[in-house]
Amino acid sequence: MHLLRRSIRLVIPLVIVLCGGGLMVWLLRSQPAPNAHAAPAYVPAVAVQTVVPRTAVIPVVGYGTVRPKNQVQIVPQVSGELVFSHADLAEGKIIAKGELLFELDPSVYQARVLQAEAEVRALEATLARHDQEMANLDARIGIAQKMLAIDERDYLTSKRLLQEDGVGTQLGLDVTQQKYLQRQDLEVQLKNQRATAPHLKKETQARLDAARAKLSQAQHDLRNTRIFCPFTARVESVKAYQSQMVTAHLSIATLTDMEAFELPIGVDPRELRWLDEQVQPQALEEESGQPQPEVKIAWSVAGQDAQWRGHVARFARMDEMTRTARMIVEIRGADMAADRSGRTLDGTPAISIGMHCRAELPARPLDEAVLIPWHAIHEDRWVYVFEPATAGAQKSLGRLGRREVNVLRMVGDEVLVDYHGYTGPHRSQLKSGEQLVVSRLADPVVGMQVALRRTGESAPGGWDMENAAVPAELAKMGTEAVRLAMKNSAGQGALRE
Repeated sequence: MHLLRRSIRLVIPLVIVLCGGGLMVWLLRSQPAPNAHAAPAYVPAVAVQTVVPRTAVIPVVGYGTVRPKNQVQIVPQVSGELVFSHADLAEGKIIAKGELLFELDPSVYQARVLQAEAEVRALEATLARHDQEMANLDARIGIAQKMLAIDERDYLTSKRLLQEDGVGTQLGLDVTQQKYLQRQDLEVQLKNQRATAPHLKKETQARLDAARAKLSQAQHDLRNTRIFCPFTARVESVKAYQSQMVTAHLSIATLTDMEAFELPIGVDPRELRWLDEQVQPQALEEESGQPQPEVKIAWSVAGQDAQWRGHVARFARMDEMTRTARMIVEIRGADMAADRSGRTLDGTPAISIGMHCRAELPARPLDEAVLIPWHAIHEDRWVYVFEPATAGAQKSLGRLGRREVNVLRMVGDEVLVDYHGYTGPHRSQLKSGEQLVVSRLADPVVGMQVALRRTGESAPGGWDMENAAVPAELAKMGTEAVRLAMKNSAGQGALRE
């Protein structure tokens, strides 16, 4: 009896388990199977930019530090005591052109001028006396010649009477002959004095010229006791002050010309070919006489921007150290006022020495220039374009195409790849009107299916609902199916890697 009860307790649980298992199998086999759906492939969305050639004037940019065009040392030409110095002779002060800077004690130099003037007047009087003496000698020679002719006739007459008629005596003839010879001697003396007079005049003239030169030097020294400001200048240094003795030819101050500054800038030699023809290095060597194109000069500090105008003055040299082309931009006084959009900025300092500025040199215009974002270029030579699908397909769907381009010039965030008149070996394959892909592509393949991104969407950072373009048949299956397709696509991408 006891054995029978034990058997019943073991059989009943076993029967219950077998019945439950059979019921579960029946339920599983009798459940209807779900409808099968094929997961469609994911189509990435791309942002595009229409290629539109345009006329572009892209300046050539260089940087440099402003320096003075003229800086002079004030060096006195005479020595003496400073009896005056300008009140603004201090470092950093601005002094207007023509104002008196220094004055030395002029007493000694005034005395030298008076002495030289007296010497000149004396020699001028001597020179006038020589002229008068020569005139007197000419008159005396004329008189002497007439008296000599009379004495000559008397002597000849007395001699003839004595020899032919016996009239007179030998003593009387000798007296007449002696008088005649004295007249001859006087004439010789007068002519000798007249011949010597021009030489005496030249000697006096030479002394007069020397005296006048001495007077000119004395006057020059007197003028040099007053030193004036040669231009509107900024005082850089002062080494002499009032009541101090200064020595000639030793610098006593340094002034900087504020009427013109220079900005030496370094330019990439490869950029020279884009310059305007008038500022090409070879054109700057020739004096054309035509006004030079303006150069825009900019300076920025603490968020404040200031601009000035300048002109290219000359091409300096090729710098071997920096391997740049050195060009000199000149800023004149009229162009030193800072402005923004043509208006003067209140409180903005004028351009000054030491400012590190950016200069935009004028460039020649490029017709039909093609500029594209630099990040759209792959491997420095390829870009991708959106090629619309065939007729009958959705307008937002298309294929990914590839074009080869030339990187000609970097322009900020853009790259110049082509322009009208480009004569390089290879022209860019990118055509006007094509849809350039400017968004990031995870794994671009030429010919892959892509879709245009909806307006206002940001560039994709990964596969997600916001950045994905979904075909209409996939959208009908709901959000879960879309997420499943994205998951499968991401898995396939991981396997490829």
